[in-house]
Amino acid sequence: MPPLFTVFIPTFNRAHLLPRALASIEAQTCRDFEVVIVDDGSTDGTERLVREWQARVDLPVVYRWQANQGKYAAHNLGVELARGRFFFLLDSDDRLLPRTLERLLYHWETIPPVERHRFAGVEGLIESMDGQRLLTHPYPRSPLDVSYLDLYYRLGIGGDKKRSILTEILRHYPYPTFPGEKNLRDSLTWNRMALKYLFRCVNEPFQQVEYQPDGLTSNRFAIRMGSPRGFQLCCLEEVTLFRSWLSRRRLRRSMIDFIRYAQHCQIGFRDQGRLVNFSPLWLLLWPAGIVRWLGDLYRLHVRGGHQPNKVRCKN
Repeated sequence: MPPLFTVFIPTFNRAHLLPRALASIEAQTCRDFEVVIVDDGSTDGTERLVREWQARVDLPVVYRWQANQGKYAAHNLGVELARGRFFFLLDSDDRLLPRTLERLLYHWETIPPVERHRFAGVEGLIESMDGQRLLTHPYPRSPLDVSYLDLYYRLGIGGDKKRSILTEILRHYPYPTFPGEKNLRDSLTWNRMALKYLFRCVNEPFQQVEYQPDGLTSNRFAIRMGSPRGFQLCCLEEVTLFRSWLSRRRLRRSMIDFIRYAQHCQIGFRDQGRLVNFSPLWLLLWPAGIVRWLGDLYRLHVRGGHQPNKVRCKN
């Protein structure tokens, strides 16, 4: 029988931190799960560490190495390899609470069976490694059944959250990937999923987090400049597909960012207009977007920074 959960770990040169995540997996009170680890090109002995752990534990463990392509390509492969009914992402430098999988199942089962077809999964909070403080905004009530679009754009509840998602649903929402780029916004997938599905959100921490100096939450400017096509697509979908959820202020900011990243992608004026259906707001904000783009170029070439990929976007 397939396992109930797939605990997925994407990792890259985290051999010094990975044992913490693996130990938290061993400590789970719910034992009906598998572990899928995608190694995104590590060169620090990660494979040896995982193989030794795999031989020692009484758990189904799948390990796959790939050339470095970024977290989102690793995520797509992890979903492809997963056999569990639910998919849970554990970052390699974090750890689960001992009852995380047990509690995720409990909250899923509180959803009436006749309503579960409307839900993609269960979502909760994160906390510090010492368990003394939350590291994200709590929900206004718990449980809260809501789509990501309503939660983030209308209720203003942001911050990092942790989700258990039905694997079969997740297979329909892979992250888009672009040659030479490794990053984009997580919200691109959650926005798309929110058009059809809700999450049951609870004010309960499921993961303890320690942000690393070289992690994705650091060095944001370099990350964005290194992946202009991914960020251009995120902004484009916000100002077209999800426009009705955005406040006026957020719509203006997203349109300016679309112009900014489109310029980095060398998308010309006419092609930009075509992508946004020649929106009057796009035309009004085009000068502001150009200013943001020029500011990026100044920061890159005068102050130093990560050079964006100079390739034309394919839309």
